[in-house]
Amino acid sequence: MPLTVAVTGQILLHRPLDLSGHGQRVVMEFLKADVAFANLEATVEATGAWPTKAKTLHLASPDALVSVRELGFHAVSHANNHSFDLGPPGIAATRSAAKAAGLKLTGSGSDIEEAAAPVVVQSHGKSLAIFSVDLGPQPAINYASADRAGIAPLRMRRTVTVPTAEFEMLRKIVSTLGDDRRNAARFAVGYDVGKRPDLEAFGTAVALGDEIASHWSADETDRARLIRGIEAAKAAGHLVAVALHCHHWDADWTVTPTWLLELCRGLIDDGADLMVGTGAPVMQSITFHRGKAIMPGLGNFIFHTRRPATYDEKGVDVWRSAAARLTLADDGSCREVEVLPVAVGRPSDDCPSGPVPLWGIDALEMRRRFSPGC
Repeated sequence: MPLTVAVTGQILLHRPLDLSGHGQRVVMEFLKADVAFANLEATVEATGAWPTKAKTLHLASPDALVSVRELGFHAVSHANNHSFDLGPPGIAATRSAAKAAGLKLTGSGSDIEEAAAPVVVQSHGKSLAIFSVDLGPQPAINYASADRAGIAPLRMRRTVTVPTAEFEMLRKIVSTLGDDRRNAARFAVGYDVGKRPDLEAFGTAVALGDEIASHWSADETDRARLIRGIEAAKAAGHLVAVALHCHHWDADWTVTPTWLLELCRGLIDDGADLMVGTGAPVMQSITFHRGKAIMPGLGNFIFHTRRPATYDEKGVDVWRSAAARLTLADDGSCREVEVLPVAVGRPSDDCPSGPVPLWGIDALEMRRRFSPGC
């Protein structure tokens, strides 16, 4: 018997939702699947905690997570740029509130072992292990370690290649400013750790190449940890989904960076059966690798941003997206994809409403964006 999996864009909410309308009930009916999960981009309020940011915080009440469960979600991923808004107390409060609401949570924890561990949702003798990792960029303090709470990382590094003339010019600039000597002195006494590039200019690794270009690679330790987890989950008989959260966006937010697709394909080659991405607040297109679905950017599902007028003024399409319901075969390949275009839940001074279906030309546009070939 196949496994049905429902996924949506990110859930950024502050207060409980009004789910009483007909449209909300249609969405809830669509989300009825063996497994339903999404990215929770919020931190539950924690007594005695203090902000870790000087700018935007997204804090949710415990009752808000009850709304997420009422929508039909079984699990939430939590490795993202708002999970650490209140530091370790916020991580603990969010995990506690999720558990109380009946939600499984992956991607954050009291240490790296807990943050990197998947959650497993079982149904009708089938099971899906869900991993959650953040690709950055984020401050190092946000990422969990053996003795520190935080989120699970899969940090991406960029190396820029330049031809010989540009390389020598950058080397001269770095040397003249003394940056190379300062960096070497810090490295020698352990302030900076890890492998040093041959040339680092203004915080970016630079290497010789035939042309000016960017090359992205995953942190080796982070990737090895994730692959070990995937292998263990497969050995236990689970299908595997990996939820990625990324803020290394293309200038056109509707476009998925090539390196991100390559990363998703590589993780499928390593054993993943489903790749789901969030980060850019607009929807991107689905693709497939070896018969397995890659949804690198699902945009928003609930978006209680504090600057809705800015998005409206700039014409950024943050209020339309789609939910997807996939049917996965025993080998993880995707047999069928159903799509429900949705109007994203907006912020409100009153009780905010949950998402509702889109109709007409709006729905057609979202279907075409989700799957351009259809």
